[in-house]
Amino acid sequence: MPTILIVEDEEHLAVGIKFNLEAEGYCVLTAADGPAALLFIAEAQPAPDLVILDLMLPGMSGYAVCESIRSDANQVPILMLTARTLVEDRIRGFDAGTDVYLQKPFDLNELLSVVRNLLQRSKRVPTEVESSSVLEKQEIRRFGSAEINFDSWEVRVNSQLVKLTALEMKLLRYLIEHEGSVVSRAELLERVWGMRHASSTRTVDTFMHNLRRYFEKDPSKPVHFVSVRGMGYRFVYDSSSAQEPEPS
Repeated sequence: MPTILIVEDEEHLAVGIKFNLEAEGYCVLTAADGPAALLFIAEAQPAPDLVILDLMLPGMSGYAVCESIRSDANQVPILMLTARTLVEDRIRGFDAGTDVYLQKPFDLNELLSVVRNLLQRSKRVPTEVESSSVLEKQEIRRFGSAEINFDSWEVRVNSQLVKLTALEMKLLRYLIEHEGSVVSRAELLERVWGMRHASSTRTVDTFMHNLRRYFEKDPSKPVHFVSVRGMGYRFVYDSSSAQEPEPS
């Protein structure tokens, strides 16, 4: 039975969410502030399978809690709940390492759907029989001088460890999984950031600039993360197959 930790200082809301999740068969625990949540995550056995995290918490914001969880290389799925509506707030949440950003007031069915999907997407611990072949099954991608291990979330360029944010890793993975295809800014905003109706934001361009800075030999002349005029971006493994890149 999956264990879910709710971090919410409004008791009536925490109780309501807990009631509905328990009705779905989940084991649900609650914490009223960030320090209590971090202590539980550090000491609980087994660790929670999902964290539902309020943004506006006393003393320690949801952003800080999320960043602290990710700083320990803990990839537990995090669903952030907030009444904030600005694009900048969602970007900050994703930069902190949240997986999904759900705005209050939210629809119960949407919350339950997100919870189910996050739990399904979370990493499955290999059994003893499988453990001997884990290394062979690790998801490792290589291009140029880069090596990315999506299981351990380790990135190396020229054998040097490079630290990417959770959202940068998500963007990188989406581009690699769609290698050779042109993906629009709108598609990336929806699939990676979970945003809609944000066509005026320069978020995607900023993150693409970061990926080029990490991985391209000459970021001003990208050969792996290529701009396609008027359409979006295209990722290519083999730099010889890239069309003449456009400056960002």
